[in-house]
Amino acid sequence: MRLIKPSIVLIKPQLPENIGLVARAMDNCGLKNLIIVNPREKWPNDIAINASANSKAIIQKSKIYSSVERALLNFHFVIAMSARKRFIQKPYQNNINQLFEQFPINKKTAILFGPENSGLSNEDLKLADLIFNINTSRSNSSLNLSHAVLLISFAWREFFYLRKQKPKDNKLNNKKALKKDFYYFMDFLKKELEEVKFLYPKTKAKSMIKNIETMFIRASLSKTEIQTLWGMIKKLRK
Repeated sequence: MRLIKPSIVLIKPQLPENIGLVARAMDNCGLKNLIIVNPREKWPNDIAINASANSKAIIQKSKIYSSVERALLNFHFVIAMSARKRFIQKPYQNNINQLFEQFPINKKTAILFGPENSGLSNEDLKLADLIFNINTSRSNSSLNLSHAVLLISFAWREFFYLRKQKPKDNKLNNKKALKKDFYYFMDFLKKELEEVKFLYPKTKAKSMIKNIETMFIRASLSKTEIQTLWGMIKKLRK
């Protein structure tokens, strides 16, 4: 079964030099797909291209999006790289081997990295299936963006290519629906819950939706399961 390489997703990167160095780190480890969400500097950027050295093709082929949701529509599994848990109820992992054992064998995986100054926000983390923390020294847990990408990219290459490990046949992840199917369902569910006045009081509506969304993400729904839930809710509304 063919192994699909993960895509690196940079959310609101600030320094074009870092984007170039990220491309170089990816290329060192055989990863080619770079996605950028709302870069701070004008894009395309010559500084990023120059910093990428011989890896400018990755920069030139990178995809730019205005929102994280749009960037993740065609992915099945999303990993958020974060040094902070931020009190979000998500599966949390800092063991690299256990992380790669959870990779879907033949599904599209995105690895998210946040801005250099703040990391991923709660809004970003809520979209992830799993939060991963690179296990650094306690004296300094802060990593440069390109260093973090290099570490995770090299670990991926070592696990799947140098040691020729294979991910376990993780049926839970292999049946996962695309994120776009999940987002469309959540939009539909939110409208239905608003109409029946379930999201009350309004001051708590946002957190209620976030909790419901987290619950469904944890369930790793397949497209068939999402369609079944959609049909059930429509019937109940009638």
